[in-house]
Amino acid sequence: MRITKVKNRAGLTLLEVMVAIGIACIVLLAIAVVIVGGQRSMDRTLQQANIQRDASRTMLKMKHFIRSATNAEVNPDGNEMTIYCSSGWIRFWFVPARKGLLCQLEGEEEQTLLDGVVNNATFEIDPVNNKTMNVEFELNNCGSEIRLLSTTMMRNHKTGT
Repeated sequence: MRITKVKNRAGLTLLEVMVAIGIACIVLLAIAVVIVGGQRSMDRTLQQANIQRDASRTMLKMKHFIRSATNAEVNPDGNEMTIYCSSGWIRFWFVPARKGLLCQLEGEEEQTLLDGVVNNATFEIDPVNNKTMNVEFELNNCGSEIRLLSTTMMRNHKTGT
């Protein structure tokens, strides 16, 4: 009896298949890590952009009321201001416990402008020129800090009031 050896085997051994599967798993895992990291980064960037947009919109709203103001008052702590216009008053205030900024128009319910992101908000009437108001917000979201500062003149300010 003669034994012949087969030298040209077609196919893969079990060891070769397991190595190939292991390498494929490592490559797929690396791809998944990159995709998840990119998605988280995009979500964080989108949140920051939304917070900046909301803060800018709030600042524009405040500037609109300040420009049309006939007079304004700021509490001694500097975290609340009331603006008086010919159509009534509007009050803006910072609530540290909520990390929020609220407002209320005369005769209406209070509204939340920014919630959970405001570290500090200060309002100040310029002591030299009492027609100018300074408003500053410090926001913190997703580990990034945003600071908005506005100096606005009350165009309808009545001298002597």
